Amino acid sequence: MLLDNNTEKVIDLLNMHDNLNNIDKIRLAIHLLEDLGFTTTYDINNFIKLLKNVLLILDPESKNVITNFAKYKNLLFISAKYMELSLEEKKKFSVEMLFNIFQHDFKNKIINNLINEQLNVYDYCYSLNVL
Repeated sequence: MLLDNNTEKVIDLLNMHDNLNNIDKIRLAIHLLEDLGFTTTYDINNFIKLLKNVLLILDPESKNVITNFAKYKNLLFISAKYMELSLEEKKKFSVEMLFNIFQHDFKNKIINNLINEQLNVYDYCYSLNVL
């Protein structure tokens, strides 16, 4: 974990996020970043584009399909739990979720390089002032 002062709710959601497979981690991150539930001065559109590119590498068919979260019960559950978080907890979870993706080994050199070069989690964290 990047942050030391996470609440129990955030930690529980992070544990659920850790148990997701690679594709579901990326799907959830895209979904939550597209609708954070708070505004930020940081331009997260680059993160969304990056994660969509990673999703295309992991699942080339994803560009032809509209993601229906009803098919993914675990993602739907985590999204619902995310909505219950306070504003500060949402910020912390978004940072931790991206940090988890940043640290994760996708067993694909191209994906790992893309994420390491373009996913500026630390800058995002500082912009939210959640330290």
